[in-house]
Amino acid sequence: MEAQVANGLTMRWIPVVDASGRTRMEAVWISETAAADVPAATTYAA
Repeated sequence: MEAQVANGLTMRWIPVVDASGRTRMEAVWISETAAADVPAATTYAA
C-alpha cells in the first residue's frame, strides 16, 4: 500500500494478526527520522 507524508510524519500500512488469527491492515504514523517497526516477513492467514 502507498505511504502518505504529512507534517514530518509518514503513514505506513502494516499487517496485524488478531486473537482469532485473522490478518488485517492497520495504518500507523511514524516520524520520518525514526526507523519503521515493520515486520521483515509477511504471513498471510488462510
